[in-house]
Amino acid sequence: MYPDFIGIGAQKAGTTWLYQNLRAHPQVYMPRKELHYFNRKLEDGSSMFTRLFGKRETDGEWRRQVRNRTITHLTERPSLQDLLYDIRYYTGSYNDRWYASLFKPGRGKVKGEITPAYSVLGKEKVAHVHSIMPEAKLIFFMRNPIERVWSQVTMRFGTVEKDSAGLMSEDKLVRRAVRNNARLLTDYLRTLENWGTFYSEEQIFVGFLEDVSFFPGELLKSIYSFLGVDPFFEPPFLEKKIHSRSSGTMPTGLAVHLANEYREETGHLADLFGAYASFWDYCVRRLIEDPPQEEQIPYPLWASSLWGDWTDELPSDEKPGLHSGPLSTVQVSK
Repeated sequence: MYPDFIGIGAQKAGTTWLYQNLRAHPQVYMPRKELHYFNRKLEDGSSMFTRLFGKRETDGEWRRQVRNRTITHLTERPSLQDLLYDIRYYTGSYNDRWYASLFKPGRGKVKGEITPAYSVLGKEKVAHVHSIMPEAKLIFFMRNPIERVWSQVTMRFGTVEKDSAGLMSEDKLVRRAVRNNARLLTDYLRTLENWGTFYSEEQIFVGFLEDVSFFPGELLKSIYSFLGVDPFFEPPFLEKKIHSRSSGTMPTGLAVHLANEYREETGHLADLFGAYASFWDYCVRRLIEDPPQEEQIPYPLWASSLWGDWTDELPSDEKPGLHSGPLSTVQVSK
């Protein structure tokens, strides 16, 4: 009963939108978003006593989740099946059998999960994933590195994101942006190398956030076809922005700093994928060579003048179109 597909990231690259639209499909079963099995629980080994009274961050998170689910059950009167499922989910011993049991209710459907943190797994853990589900399909969404990092930086600001970010010094914003986890979560080439060592290019679907914005219907049809379910199903969340924390702008100074941080990576991505990755590289080069004079730059960057400048330089037969698809089809070079 292992899943048929796994969404492996990237964080802040449209995975919540993807989860909602996959979960809505009648032929797809997904237990919940972000199971965190392979990156956290697999090596946890904690007892119920530890989860109840431990002082680790994961113990506190577990207690918060149990408390919230208990409140939900008390107010919504769940079915016996849902209640038993939650008991198994929260009290079971973390192992491969426990993980497989989470997908039993999806018998007869295409089963899957999405945990963006899987994008940073090393080869040893990816090897374990492959050992128990070698035929699984993978979905990996990517986003302009400058935008992805800024979205991560502001993730905890919530509804006062713009004001909170505005009150922070540029140095503090830069320190947040260059943290190791931000760099690792944006290392798309490492992710593709680690997972591609074990899974074929035909098993890995690469998505671009620009397609979520410009071609959501076509993108979902492509993903549904990739998973082998009805591609003509029309989900209710097709054009809905879910958990969008965009403030409409980002500090120009930080954008320029990030452009310098990711100059090499975007060049490699542009060589590999062309299309939207070429736009990311164009943004990097323009921000470094001719930074805007304004204190704020429009965000996402496709909403800025950079997008129009880039598309104006493209030949008419190379105008942007749906580019997401299996890795074997979206690469322009290797």
